[in-house]
Amino acid sequence: VAQVRKNKNNDLTIINYGIGDTPKGCIKNGAIGDQARVIERISKIISEHELNAKEAKIVISGTNIITRIIMVEKVPEAMLDKKVWDEIHACLPINLDEHEVDYKVLGDVREGNNEKIKIFVTAVPKKIISSYIEILKKLNLKPIAVDIPANSVSKFFQKDIIHEEHRPASKVEVLKGKKSNSVAVLDMGSETTIVNVLKNKVPEFNRVILMGSSNIDALIFKGLDMEKGQEEKAELYKRTYGIVSKRDYNNDLEWKCSEITKGFIDQLVKQIRTSFDFYVSRCNGEPVSKIFLVGGGSQLKGVTKYFEEAFEVPTYQVKVLDISGIKFQNNLDVEKINYLINALGIAL
Repeated sequence: VAQVRKNKNNDLTIINYGIGDTPKGCIKNGAIGDQARVIERISKIISEHELNAKEAKIVISGTNIITRIIMVEKVPEAMLDKKVWDEIHACLPINLDEHEVDYKVLGDVREGNNEKIKIFVTAVPKKIISSYIEILKKLNLKPIAVDIPANSVSKFFQKDIIHEEHRPASKVEVLKGKKSNSVAVLDMGSETTIVNVLKNKVPEFNRVILMGSSNIDALIFKGLDMEKGQEEKAELYKRTYGIVSKRDYNNDLEWKCSEITKGFIDQLVKQIRTSFDFYVSRCNGEPVSKIFLVGGGSQLKGVTKYFEEAFEVPTYQVKVLDISGIKFQNNLDVEKINYLINALGIAL
């Protein structure tokens, strides 16, 4: 939960923020199962960090949010809206009356001899949106906007990220760096990993993978034959050891935890690679030239290097020093910005 102030130049000042664990079992794949406990947790964060804003925006995610790239024939601007909606009705396998549907024009493309317009379509179940708006109202906050990660991430990345001339080139950048205008932002959460692809800072592709960092905790717990009640210790091992590249024969626990974590990350890499391939082959996209890691899972030790070697493109964690137009009030921990990308994006 972040409280921010925005000036006329679209620069953000983070007044304060708070981060709390989602109560277990309360939110699954974006759907809220126990509203009271979610409200209680958010209310506690707001109180502890003295957040006093009266208006709020919120980002929601889950596999029940549908995003599509569609192509429509190029028509005069006055006819475009009808053309897009005709195509949406034809290609989205949903009851449109039960969804909030919106679209964004991405630009013109050529398919053979034909000129077409590329459209990014989003559909979200109305009951999901209503449940989040209801939470804001019960927190005595005035709802201003509801957004999805594909859009909030792209807004954040409108900012100039990474001043690469100040960063030493890695082996991957020297030997394998691909030249394209497409970049991937991987939002590594507790239960999900969201694959966002931006081209020229515009969202072009979005997919939710139901694999998150909490799965590593469960795998370590099982792999080490830990006793019931030691789930938090499994999470501690994950955070302490992460992925190590060289075995320390004096620390078998580190190596076992690392191997379990690597096994999970390898499966996640396969899913992400499938998403990238789909984007290129089915969405008229081009291979990504770099990857940005955000979200709590991006803090896993060794994961940045592991992704860079797996995908053979430069891979970065976002750090506050690499971003123009965003600053923190004094005494705030700037190292937590990876947790705040969606919150800051929707504020822009």
